[in-house]
Amino acid sequence: MLSDYGSGMLVHRCPAASLIVLGALRQLQTGMSSVLSPGPSFSGPGSDALTKQSCQSLGKCTKDTPRLSDLDLQKHLQALPAWQLNESQTSLARSFTAKNFVAAVKFFDQVAEIAEQEGHHPDLHLIKYREVQVVLATHAIGGLSMFDVILAAKIDALPVEYSPKWLRQQT
Repeated sequence: MLSDYGSGMLVHRCPAASLIVLGALRQLQTGMSSVLSPGPSFSGPGSDALTKQSCQSLGKCTKDTPRLSDLDLQKHLQALPAWQLNESQTSLARSFTAKNFVAAVKFFDQVAEIAEQEGHHPDLHLIKYREVQVVLATHAIGGLSMFDVILAAKIDALPVEYSPKWLRQQT
C-alpha cells in the first residue's frame, strides 16, 4: 500500500511494516535535500543486526524482563550513536530538529506504527513545533532492555525530513 505523506514523498508499507521511501530521488531532484534516511552518521556498527530483531520475539515487557548489563549496553550504544544515555543509565534519548511541524508529526506517526508493531512504546516529545525528542526505557524494570535498543535502531532507520540548518550543524 502506497501512502503520500505530503510534499510528494511516497512510502510503501511492507507486510513486515518496514518503511521504504520510494520518492526520495524525486525529492532530491526538486531541492528537498533535507530529506534524509539516517546513514553512517546516525547508525553505527551493529545497527543492521538490531533492526532485524523483533521486540515481539522477546515476549512481553514485565518486571522479569532482563536489564541490559553495562557491557551489553555499551556494545549496543556503538550501534546507536545518535542516542544519549541519561546519567542514571535508565533511559536513552534522541533529539533533532525537523524541517517543520508537519515533518515532525509525520515522524511521530511512523514511530507510532513501529511501536505498535513491536509492542514497545517510547515517550515522544514535540517542543516549539519542530524540536523532536524520543525517550526509550523499559518502564516495567525501571531501566533499559533489548526492547529499547531494538526499537532505537528501528527508529534510526526511518526517513526524516530534518531541518537543513540542524543537518549542517551535525557535520
